[in-house]
Amino acid sequence: MENPLVSIIVPIFNMEKYLSECIESILKQSYRNIQIILVNDGSTDKSGEICNQFALHDKRIDVIHQYNTGPVVARQQGLKMAEGKYIGFVDADDYIEPCMYQVLVEELETTQADFVQSGYFEGDSKVTPERKVIDLSMYKEKFIKNLIMGVERDVTPSIWSKLFKSELIKRSFNQLSENLSLGEDLLNLYICIMECKKVALIDNTYYHYRIREGSLSHGNNIYDLYGVFRLYKGLCDIFNSYGYYKKLESTLNEFLWFNLLIYMERISRYTFQIARYHFNEPHKLEEKKIVIYGAGSVGRDYYAQISRYTNCEIVAWVDSKPENYHYQYIKLYGIEILETLKFDILIIAVLKKNVVEEIYNQLIMRGIEKEKIYWSEPERCGMK
Repeated sequence: MENPLVSIIVPIFNMEKYLSECIESILKQSYRNIQIILVNDGSTDKSGEICNQFALHDKRIDVIHQYNTGPVVARQQGLKMAEGKYIGFVDADDYIEPCMYQVLVEELETTQADFVQSGYFEGDSKVTPERKVIDLSMYKEKFIKNLIMGVERDVTPSIWSKLFKSELIKRSFNQLSENLSLGEDLLNLYICIMECKKVALIDNTYYHYRIREGSLSHGNNIYDLYGVFRLYKGLCDIFNSYGYYKKLESTLNEFLWFNLLIYMERISRYTFQIARYHFNEPHKLEEKKIVIYGAGSVGRDYYAQISRYTNCEIVAWVDSKPENYHYQYIKLYGIEILETLKFDILIIAVLKKNVVEEIYNQLIMRGIEKEKIYWSEPERCGMK
């Protein structure tokens, strides 16, 4: 296998708290033939100084200092300087495992895919795709519909857990509006999907994604609703330019509705007014004593739905970290209470299959009978 140059772009805005850890994790890569492009996007803290200090000690580092223009322009400027055959992205508040780019390069060289994606850590959880190579030449339309509808969950909208062929990612970013502040990763992904023929997925986790309070992608501001419409329009424009809009029109409309529900829920005072997920086999609950495991969006919607049924009883709602949730007038228990309860069925109320497997194994280890544990894929409301 040849040893191609990999360019790694890090857009930076006021990240002095995390930046050194991020850069050091890239410098520690076992794959040595890398170009590191640090784009200081108008930081007002010490981020720029940190970039300069690292550049003094490693000639593989290039630094760009510019006025604050947002993440899209920052990445575009990095792409102009990128010389690698392959290009990756790391956010300045995240960090990566030492072998990440070694593994991703080997996968691209072996499969000749247009881009490769690995799994990642999100807090204490692992998000890991199924290992496979997806040939898009035969069923691109179906794959895109599944991706929009959330059926295909292995390919994530982020660009930071991936490695791209240089010409592909440069073409995609040249089509993005410089004014985007929400959803640029998602729009970029769909352009790449339209442009490429083959995608590779690796079932190992190498990227550490840090969840920060108040980060751009986790805002609850009512004005973000405007961003939802801009994102929807951006998707419509992309698919229209490739002649796919008519084929995907109804799917795109469902995407808009679902994301409007998400943002309406975030700004609503009433936690249970808007449901996104539906337990799709209520007949299994008749005359049963029920435990709901999981207090996130799926668990919350299940609780609101099942509590209305008169022919069954919720004996407890539990979560491994109940302290992270606050639902007025409803008691949420830790999983240790399971040892004291009598119940007929325990519903795992989560979305991701890999998380379900972890929970299932933990429950078995706690002595819960496997016949009592139940999970089926949550049904998205209004998306039949």
